[in-house]
Amino acid sequence: MVAVAYLDPNRRLLGMRHVAGGRDQVAVSIRRIAADALTFDAVGVVMAHNHPSGDATPSARDLAFTRALAAGLRTLEVVLLDHLVIAGERVTSLRAMGVV
Repeated sequence: MVAVAYLDPNRRLLGMRHVAGGRDQVAVSIRRIAADALTFDAVGVVMAHNHPSGDATPSARDLAFTRALAAGLRTLEVVLLDHLVIAGERVTSLRAMGVV
């Protein structure tokens, strides 16, 4: 499961989108997230997804997608504020890791 929150300049929630996926991966596109950001007139985005394995360590695919998403959103003057990986009680912030 992936959830994306779209925020205004004061970091108030403008809207959310949820994308359900299969057991091992979720198909979410940068284009869709960017289009939603424009629809909501958002200036900030926070993305979160779960790792059913119980390991909150971001995968290489998570890191690559996060970097690409941040770069794509920047071209629209939208900031990726964080990408959270959730596994049970553990949460990893890619912002805290310095990825975004």
